[in-house]
Amino acid sequence: MRILHADRHDQLFAAGMAWLLLLFVVGVMAATRPIGDQVPVHLQPVAGASLSRDGGALLLSGGRTRDVATELKFSLPPPDPTMSRWVVWVGRDPVDSLWLEAPAWRTAQSDFFHPHPDEGILPSGFILPLPTTWHGDIALTLHARGGVSTALRPRVLRETAAMQAGHRAIGLQCVIYAGLFMLALLSLSLYSAARDRAFLAMFGSACAAMLLVAADNGHLFLMPVLNHLSLWRGAGIWTLRLLFDVAALQMLMRYAQLRSGPIWSVRYFDGFCILLVALAAICLLGLPVFAPWLQLVVTLAMVATAMAAVGILIEAVRQRVPMAGAVLLLVVLAALASGVRAGVSRGWVVDMLWTRFGYQFALMVAMAVLMVGLISRIGDFRQQRDRDRLARVDSERKMARESARARLTLAMRGLRAPNADSDVEWLAFRLLLESLLPQIPAQASAVIAQGYHGHDFLVLEPIEGKAMLDISSRQLVLKRQAMQGLPLQQAGTHEGRQCIEALIPLTIRGPAWGALLLVRMGSDGFTTDEMALADEFARIAVSNADDAVAAIQLRRSAELDALTGAFNRRSIDQWLTRAFMDAHRQKRELSLLFIDIDNFKSVNDRLGHAGGDHCLRQVATALRSALQAGDTLGRYGGEEFVVLLPGRAGADAREMGESLRSAVEGCEFLYERHAERLTVSVGVSTRLDRESTPAAAVVRADRALYAAKDAGRNCVRVAPAVFM
Repeated sequence: MRILHADRHDQLFAAGMAWLLLLFVVGVMAATRPIGDQVPVHLQPVAGASLSRDGGALLLSGGRTRDVATELKFSLPPPDPTMSRWVVWVGRDPVDSLWLEAPAWRTAQSDFFHPHPDEGILPSGFILPLPTTWHGDIALTLHARGGVSTALRPRVLRETAAMQAGHRAIGLQCVIYAGLFMLALLSLSLYSAARDRAFLAMFGSACAAMLLVAADNGHLFLMPVLNHLSLWRGAGIWTLRLLFDVAALQMLMRYAQLRSGPIWSVRYFDGFCILLVALAAICLLGLPVFAPWLQLVVTLAMVATAMAAVGILIEAVRQRVPMAGAVLLLVVLAALASGVRAGVSRGWVVDMLWTRFGYQFALMVAMAVLMVGLISRIGDFRQQRDRDRLARVDSERKMARESARARLTLAMRGLRAPNADSDVEWLAFRLLLESLLPQIPAQASAVIAQGYHGHDFLVLEPIEGKAMLDISSRQLVLKRQAMQGLPLQQAGTHEGRQCIEALIPLTIRGPAWGALLLVRMGSDGFTTDEMALADEFARIAVSNADDAVAAIQLRRSAELDALTGAFNRRSIDQWLTRAFMDAHRQKRELSLLFIDIDNFKSVNDRLGHAGGDHCLRQVATALRSALQAGDTLGRYGGEEFVVLLPGRAGADAREMGESLRSAVEGCEFLYERHAERLTVSVGVSTRLDRESTPAAAVVRADRALYAAKDAGRNCVRVAPAVFM
């Protein structure tokens, strides 16, 4: 029962990792959405205020609380009642107060630490609306007050665009919050299963990270009870950063198993953590004497923490702790992203979505990968706890099934290869039986599918088991059982001996149906694990068969011309480039034929475009019938075709051109009782020894085609080398 309990936690962990991947996709989609209209803004500092190097941000230096201001100059178009109003949007940075001012006009003050309820549940920026009647050249003054070093980059844009930018930030922030919450939940669950304090340390770190990220984004001050942290303003955020550093170092020490190593290293890192806690207490005291230096000291402490974390992880890599190398790389990346965020706060780096929130995302990913490393401890815990022979046999059986599952999945991937056989369903079912029978002993097995992708299939293993299964006489019964969608077992007899038959329905979309049948002689039925394994393998086979068929159809639709079935222009261009490169490298001959239907416009005039399309299809069929293995036919556009002849040149290429011309000339094309006789003109060019690209040969073939047209049509002309 303990083993099953741990298995459930493994499944929870796998589900959590899948959820994190989904959140990543959602975050990327939210972060890459375009932003709407905005107008350029020119900043002019007021009363000695400082701007960033690019002149696009107002700098607010850290230390004591101070006021700064800058003049915003921009031009607004005439009011448009169909458009939303113009607003000034400023990223949500830790300022005590922020407002706009103009003669006889002023906005309400916005406060990072005391957000107004109207700003929403997860505000991502300060939105300062402008009067709807304003247009032309505008001059405003942006005022800011605070004691935290930051860079304010105002942008003038439509309110809908500002909301859109806010939604992008909210999307990424929700991904980060949800990811950290999932990590905290998983670590707490895994701690209850394994009783390993490393998971408890991970839980504490994830919670501290959530508080820190929420405080950095300003969302923490919207929460009941936690909003009292706003009393300390910037010092409260610094306190959370220091406490997170302490939690992260303690977690990394347990992850790297340093507490079982030299005592001096444990004392060093514990002493450093105590120093960080003392510094956090100083932040909360809010002593004025420390105010000018507090942010700098906290920044230096964070740098020292990052260096200590790197040192711990280097030791973990040396000790070959699982995933230590990946965690080290991601921690370095998170540290660099934190440096970028610090550069944004000082106006050194452009304020963008990923420069502002990238360090939070990198931190979440680093903790997720670290969780993957920690999960290996559950396996160690099991190996130490379960040493008897029965557990070893069970473990070996599981490993064999996992290996079979991996082999089946790998083999199924071959169904989607560009050169895969088109009969992928039959191959998928054959691979299913070949992979499943070594894991589940059975005297007979079969996969039956009716109407699957428009075809019927019956795969037997072994062939002699067909009589034992007796499928033909009970298809209606099997269909009814399969359509119920539930695996089942039923007793039967074969040649006077008792047997058990298992039926596993295939996950096929109706009205088609299918089932996997397994027959075992004797009275011992199939175990729950065996039925689950058979169902899983069947799902893998059907899923991969569906994907392979979809990939083949997509590949065909992307490569072939829908009208004629020949390669389309894009595909033939790729074939030309690849064929010329291979021929040049291998010093092989290669010829190119341009084929154009003579007087095709008159066909369209007589028969209409539908008749012209019919003739095009028939011409393509005639050309294809005259080609040899290895030749390539493509529709270059309109009534013009291209034929690629690998390994042939000179007289051989001309002879093929004559064969193609004769094939078309000898055909009678019927359309709605109208008989048409068509001819084609052919231009032939051969690759020269120095040519590794098709451009020059294409030009020569095209000129040879025009020469055939000028010579009266319905003939073949070979391009000499002078056609350049």
